[in-house]
Amino acid sequence: MTNKLSTRFTRAKEIYQKEGLVTLLKRIYASVMSYENNRFYIYEEILKHGDEADFTPRINNFMHRTIETTQQLDELLNEGFDLSLLDIKQARCSLEKGAILTLIFVERELSYRGWLAMTEEAKNTFNNYPYKVDFANNKACRGGAWTNPKYRRQGLLLYGRYIRQEYLLSKGIRKTRGIIMTTNTAAVNSQSKSVDRRIYATARYIRIFGLQFWKETPIKSIENND
Repeated sequence: MTNKLSTRFTRAKEIYQKEGLVTLLKRIYASVMSYENNRFYIYEEILKHGDEADFTPRINNFMHRTIETTQQLDELLNEGFDLSLLDIKQARCSLEKGAILTLIFVERELSYRGWLAMTEEAKNTFNNYPYKVDFANNKACRGGAWTNPKYRRQGLLLYGRYIRQEYLLSKGIRKTRGIIMTTNTAAVNSQSKSVDRRIYATARYIRIFGLQFWKETPIKSIENND
């Protein structure tokens, strides 16, 4: 609890210094008045090297970049890559906190993005739901995956997962954890197709009047056709 309060205080201080008191008060009001009630599957995956040919998207003229620093992000912009569909401000904040950004482009148009974190601080910049990740023992988390609607159903999601997997393995990471909303049928079905990936718990999350409640319920498995 102390760490969470410290993180919130630091974030509030950053908003106050960069955007002023009015913006900070608006953020606090929105947080207090907002309401959320969702259910999630929490999954863990054992990472193994794959054959890139098995994940190649069904599309031409694509390229990918793994971004670790704001400088690399600036270089992309200077090279003329179209990042108009990326929240640059949020991306800079996440990168500064240690998060890793995977981008896929078709020509120079952004078609996919996904985030990785190897620390709690980095995780909280793109996914602050309080599920546990044992970062101290070579585990990581991934999230924030998004595909440009123009390029969906072309295999970019799986290719992005492959890129992030290979990156983590190169850093000595052997397992990842993540969450999926139970209503996201496509993502749940995608997760269930790998024997190296298992859904180990469900979670209920409620946020009301600035208070948060999180409860995990362990499960044995989810059948592939769920």
